[in-house]
Amino acid sequence: MRFLVAVLFAVAVAVVPAQAAALRTPVTTGVVELTGSESGLDGETVVFEGEVVSELLAGGPGHGWLNVLDGGMALGVWLPNEMAREVRTFGDWKSSGDVVRVTGTFNQVCAEHGGDMDVHATALVVLDRGEERSRPVSYWKFAIVAGGALVALFGYRRLRRAEQEGLDA
Repeated sequence: MRFLVAVLFAVAVAVVPAQAAALRTPVTTGVVELTGSESGLDGETVVFEGEVVSELLAGGPGHGWLNVLDGGMALGVWLPNEMAREVRTFGDWKSSGDVVRVTGTFNQVCAEHGGDMDVHATALVVLDRGEERSRPVSYWKFAIVAGGALVALFGYRRLRRAEQEGLDA
């Protein structure tokens, strides 16, 4: 009987920590915190949100790369192409990108991807769709450029005239 209790205790000691590690809740964070040199989250499951910028880049067979921008910093997210298809709009000068929530494993130095910092996504949820940005023309900027060009032209002509008068003397 004691042997059976000892075996059950040993199994419980071995299994419970493994289950606890598997059930750990992901750490909710931001890109700025992740990209900091002392994040302490290497190998952890993380959740963060941000705007998808640039474009979908090829990431090997069946995978792609998304750049997710948050707080002025972007982080590469490696994910299956099926997951990446959820993103419709990529942020650029003309458009704001889709805002997404990414869940995945954070790698401070990813051995699989040449030592780059990245997140291997296990889930991606689109929170808000991107849209075209309104960029009205600021006509007053044309006046500043024209004024600057006139000042430069006037200065150039005076310099040329001074050189010619110096040569004639």
